[in-house]
This record gives sequence, C-alpha cells and structure tokens, in this order.
Amino acid sequence: MKSLAVFFLLNLAAAAGAQQVKYAPADGALAVPLSTDNSYFRSPAHPAYDYWNLSSFYAAQKNDYSCTSASAAMALNALLNSRRQRGDQDENITEDALTEKISKLKWKELTSEAGLDGRHGLTLAQLAAGLKEAAAAYGAAGAAVTAVEVSSRTGLALENFRKALSSNERDPRDVMLLHFAQDALTGAPGGPSPHVSPVGAYDEKTRRVLVLDVDRRWYEPYWAADVQVFKAMAVKTKNFGHGGYAVIKAAR
Repeated sequence: MKSLAVFFLLNLAAAAGAQQVKYAPADGALAVPLSTDNSYFRSPAHPAYDYWNLSSFYAAQKNDYSCTSASAAMALNALLNSRRQRGDQDENITEDALTEKISKLKWKELTSEAGLDGRHGLTLAQLAAGLKEAAAAYGAAGAAVTAVEVSSRTGLALENFRKALSSNERDPRDVMLLHFAQDALTGAPGGPSPHVSPVGAYDEKTRRVLVLDVDRRWYEPYWAADVQVFKAMAVKTKNFGHGGYAVIKAAR
C-alpha cells in the first residue's frame, strides 16, 4: 500500500511539472522555429530582402501592449536606414521615439502599460494610419500604406494574400505587417491574443511565412503555413475586430 501511495504521489508531481510545449499544434498546424529550419536563407535563389533589412533592426516590444510600435519601428528602419550610408549622428528608429512623433493617433498612450480609456493596442486601420503618419514624420511622406482586412476566409481572399506575400518577398522597398491572433500560430493557451509583427520572408514553394515576432520574451522567429496565418488574421475580437495585413512601401 505504501509503494502504491508513493507511485501515486510521483505521478501527481510529474503531471504538475508538465508544461505545454512552445509552438504547440494550433488547429492541426505547427509553427517551426527559424533556428531549426533556416535552409531558405542558404539558397542564392532567395535574396530575402526583407529578412536581412528587418533582422538588422529586430526589436523586442517593450511591454505587453507595444507590438504595433515595435513592428512599425522595425519596418521604418528597414525601409529608411538599411542598405544606405548613414552619418555617425543618425540614430535608429525606436518605438519610443516613433510614438513621440505621432499626434493624430494616441499611439503612445495606447501602447503604454496604463492604456487609454481602458484600451490597449491598435486596430488594423489605426496601425495603417499610424504607419503613414510615422513615415511622414521621418521624412518619407511619399510612402504608400495599404491595409487589407481579412473578414472572411474565402479562397479569393487567401489567393490575394498569397499574391501580396509573393510581391512583398520580391520587393526590397516594402514591408508587410501582420495583425493576427498570435495563439492561432503558436498554440499558446488563453487566446485569442491579438498581435502585430512583421513578415520576415515568404517561401512560395512551401507556402510558409516567416513571422519575425516582436514578442521576444517568449518567441524567436518562426515559420507558419500561409493558410494558418490567413486564419489567424481572420480571427475577430471585441476590441479589434478582424485582423489583416498592412504593407508600407517606400517611394521610388
């Protein structure tokens, strides 16, 4: 009887110590960390402009609510500061500096720990407006910003998303930001968790998206099936509605 009791207690301890794996299956799909699968970047057939431009300025969001400003800072650094000669006095764009320059949108307040009127974070439409204003504030008033809300999971909408990913992968002058439910990609419990991060690359052959997740406290970059990213963007929440994607493109 004593040995049975000990066995029971050991099983309880093991169960209590068990943890859900990181990048758990989500809706049958599994995200793959870049550290375990990086062959895409070792092929000369893949210039991967966005990956190299963005990774040079890969930043972690400073708190649980500032994924939008961290992602925007990465995008503007990639477009305005990468692949050019810079002066010693030129600073990188940070999320704090970026939000200080924005007046039409309460970006600083919405991404603070305190929030604004009980709210945190930006909707897709607010993100697009903020990107446009931020680009102008940093001297790129000619930058174009487009946003596409994924409000229905139709075949046409998925095909348009894939076309946008392919175009983005080939063009070093634009960056795509995803507005999505993070848990729908990582399998983390407790969702839905609206989130924003840049697209680092798109492998058209395998139809996988590299998400440069700014939630660096918990994640590294990871690959996710484009259809799963599409589903994650279509998730609707009370405060943010549907997600989608925003593309910011520098003027020629």
